[in-house]
Amino acid sequence: MIKKLRYYFFVGLFSIIPIGVILFLVKWILGLSISPAKSIVSSMFSIPHESITWIIAFVLTISFILLSGYLISSFFGRMLFLEIEKIISQVPVVNTLYQTVKSITDSISSKDKQAFSKVVLIEYPRKGVWTLAMVTGESENQDGKKYYHLYLPTTPNPTSGYMLYVAVDEVIETDMGSEEAIKIIISGGTLSPDKNEIK
Repeated sequence: MIKKLRYYFFVGLFSIIPIGVILFLVKWILGLSISPAKSIVSSMFSIPHESITWIIAFVLTISFILLSGYLISSFFGRMLFLEIEKIISQVPVVNTLYQTVKSITDSISSKDKQAFSKVVLIEYPRKGVWTLAMVTGESENQDGKKYYHLYLPTTPNPTSGYMLYVAVDEVIETDMGSEEAIKIIISGGTLSPDKNEIK
């Protein structure tokens, strides 16, 4: 009886955890994105139900994003956006942060993007110990040697990690996709395939 209860408990627990994590992340992302619109709606209108305020803020946020995309896509909107960027570029600290974030978003949204499109194995943190990393770019040193720019995510939270320069000839390129790699990293290796690509 106790064994059955334990079995049912763990089956239920491991079934609910992924759903709970997804719901938490969706709620966090939505809350972060609509908080400005929600504050505006709350200050301008006295709405008794929180759910109505949330829905209005969500619609306003989506509308603002679509309108911004439409305006920036036009000639005059693009010119205005470039003028705003010029103003930002004159503010030292803000300019650095803006250019960094813009470079990341441009790299991810680019049609010929390379960022996170390739997964490799590297020896880290010492020889004989292998870990997964994702290629975010390439470069050469002064001698013409090619290097990968690698993002090394941490377990179980892949949003934090390390940026490494590793020589191309010192990594093992895999046939693994970035989604599969993230699953393995988040699970702490429990979702790894039976055979790895370490040579």
